[in-house]
Amino acid sequence: MNKEEIVQRLERVKECIKGHEQHGVPELWDEYSELKTEKKQLKKQLKELPSLEVGKWYKSGVSFMFLTTDNPQDKQKVGYGIDGTGEWTDKYTFWECYRYRYTPATDKEVETALIKEAKKRYKKGDLISFEGHKGNVIGNIYWASGSKCVSVETNNKSRGNENFPLMLKGKWAEIIEEPKTVTLNGKYNRIQLTDILNNQL
Repeated sequence: MNKEEIVQRLERVKECIKGHEQHGVPELWDEYSELKTEKKQLKKQLKELPSLEVGKWYKSGVSFMFLTTDNPQDKQKVGYGIDGTGEWTDKYTFWECYRYRYTPATDKEVETALIKEAKKRYKKGDLISFEGHKGNVIGNIYWASGSKCVSVETNNKSRGNENFPLMLKGKWAEIIEEPKTVTLNGKYNRIQLTDILNNQL
C-alpha cells in the first residue's frame, strides 16, 4: 500500500474500533482484537515510510514545498513554497510526524505551480530587480529546467534583452515602483503645485 492507502485504511480501522468500543457486542470481540492488531501494524508501516529529504519538492493538496533544512531534535523541517491556502511562504514548517501527508512532486507539477505563482506576481512592463540585474518584463514567464528556476525575458536600457530568474532558491525578483512624472503646462501657485504633487487634483 502507498501512503494514502495506509492512511485511509488506518482511519477506517479507527472508526471500526470506535464503533466496537461504543456498542460492545460480545460476538464481535475477535474482530475487535484483529482491528486493534491491524491498527498497530498500519501505524508501524507509516512510521517506517521514508523521511522527507532536504533539497526536494513535496506536495500535499494544493501545497508545494521545497525542503531546505532539517532539525532532528524537534522533528521539524523547514522549507518554502505555496502553502495550503495557495499563498507563497518563505518559511514553512514540516512536522516529521505528518510526513505521510507529503508525496514527492514531479518536475512538471513544480513547474506548473511556480509559473502560476509568478504570473500572479508579475506582468509585462513591470520593472524588476534580481541580484543586481534590472529590466522590464517583456517576454513570457517560463521554467528554466537547467537551473530549476522560473525565468523571464527582460529589456534593460544598458544591456538590451536578457533572461534572468524571477525566482531562484525561494527568492523572488523585486518589483521596482517607477516614479511617476507630471508634465505641467501653465502657471500655478504654491498651493496648487503642492496639491498636484500630492495627487490631490
